[in-house]
Amino acid sequence: MKKIVMAMVLVTTFLFSASAFAGEACVHHVVLFDLKDDVTPEQIEEFIIVGEALLSKIPGVQEVSINKKAREDRGIHIKDYDVALYVRWENNEAGNVYGPHTLHQTLLKLYKQQWAGVKIIDFYGN
Repeated sequence: MKKIVMAMVLVTTFLFSASAFAGEACVHHVVLFDLKDDVTPEQIEEFIIVGEALLSKIPGVQEVSINKKAREDRGIHIKDYDVALYVRWENNEAGNVYGPHTLHQTLLKLYKQQWAGVKIIDFYGN
């Protein structure tokens, strides 16, 4: 009986481990844009709409969200940005496709001149 229980524990552990590590974790890509002072609210809205439309069509992109900063009323909040972009890639390789992709490069060409600064954070997640 003891051997059967041990065998079941070992098989269960193996199956759990194999399924947990079968695929690479997705990557969360966060970009904080500090806009130049002369960028208008209309230009910001256009950047938001066009950015989401273009980036969501890139292979490996699972989710895109882009919009204006929601809060900065707490001391711990990062304050030196105006618009944030969130993209979830299916894996790290998708990030390698994303950067040089024509749609991403088109977004850069259209709006890069409006940015005073950019900060990027990439991290693994679910």
